[in-house]
Amino acid sequence: MTKFAKILAVFVAVASLAFAGFAVVTTFGGPDWRAVARAPYFQHYNIAPGGAPDYIWTATRVIDGAQIATSKRLPEVLVKVMDDILQRQQAELQILNDREPLLKTRVDSLTRAKADDEKGLAAFETAQRDRLAAVRKKNEEVAAQVIAATQEAQKIEDQIALRRDDVMALRRQAEELKADQFRLQEVQKNLESLLIQLQGDNQRAGIREQGLQLQVP
Repeated sequence: MTKFAKILAVFVAVASLAFAGFAVVTTFGGPDWRAVARAPYFQHYNIAPGGAPDYIWTATRVIDGAQIATSKRLPEVLVKVMDDILQRQQAELQILNDREPLLKTRVDSLTRAKADDEKGLAAFETAQRDRLAAVRKKNEEVAAQVIAATQEAQKIEDQIALRRDDVMALRRQAEELKADQFRLQEVQKNLESLLIQLQGDNQRAGIREQGLQLQVP
């Protein structure tokens, strides 16, 4: 018997004792029956008095509207309602008892399936952890390659910067050489002019010298 069925069986037994006590009170006592009819125990029933002249009490189920009892005496209606409650609870208990083997089989099947699922999940978790570790290792390798490539690129940029400085220095030297060449060309022109002038002066001096030699007796 399942735990819920055992609890319901105990509840039916307690309700039966309550019903017996209720019958004794009905016979020998005189409680406030209207207050009893409003108790939570009867919350699933509609218990109401009829109109004049008979003032007959009627009890119907709220869930399906079925009439359970009618009487001029409210205690008799309450007894029949309690009897209906006990019958329904016993019927539910019987259904649960009948379903217990199927439920136990289902529970056993689910337990085995749960064990298989747990094994599968454990294997899946292990595989995913291994995959994650491989991915992390690959990421670390890629990160190391990126760092190395970045450092190499920085070296190349530094070399390019140095080459750029060298090129600029060579350009300045080339400009200076051009300026020196221009100055040398100007100096050469001046020297050539001076040489021509000296050659002219030398020729005139030779001619004068020859003239003076002719004048000497």
